[in-house]
Amino acid sequence: MTANLIIEPRRVQQKLQRMALEMHERNSGQNLFLAGIDKSGFEVAKMIAGYLRGFSGKDLPVYKISINKQDPLNSEVKTDLPSGNLENATLIIIDDVQNSGRTMMYCIRHFLQFPLRSVQTCVLVDRLHNDFPVKSDYTGISLSTTLQEHVTVDVNQDEVNIYMK
Repeated sequence: MTANLIIEPRRVQQKLQRMALEMHERNSGQNLFLAGIDKSGFEVAKMIAGYLRGFSGKDLPVYKISINKQDPLNSEVKTDLPSGNLENATLIIIDDVQNSGRTMMYCIRHFLQFPLRSVQTCVLVDRLHNDFPVKSDYTGISLSTTLQEHVTVDVNQDEVNIYMK
């Protein structure tokens, strides 16, 4: 089965920019951290940080979250986010595709041990098959798909393509 491009790169960039603007409006003046879930989620987070820089004029570092998406219960969540700076901060966890909400839920669970002001979530594609009570605060696109279909986000430098098989 071949993959079909479902959103052209220019429209994806518009969605990333819109999500960044919403983040800026909602969190202006806050101690804000962005953390992207490794691989494509981290790349999406870096792109959003670029747009946020344009809106706020500030460089915002992007941190990486590593988790075994196939078996999050039996794997450790690892991050390069400095835990000493999280008091009263807002953390936005970013991923490329949300399928069941499981990966996001385990990432959120990891950060509950820190004295954060709030945890927000952002996904470029929400497939609306949530098995876990995770509703994204920022969503690029919501897709009604079957469980057999597979959505892939392909990030190549400054171009993002979203495919469905």
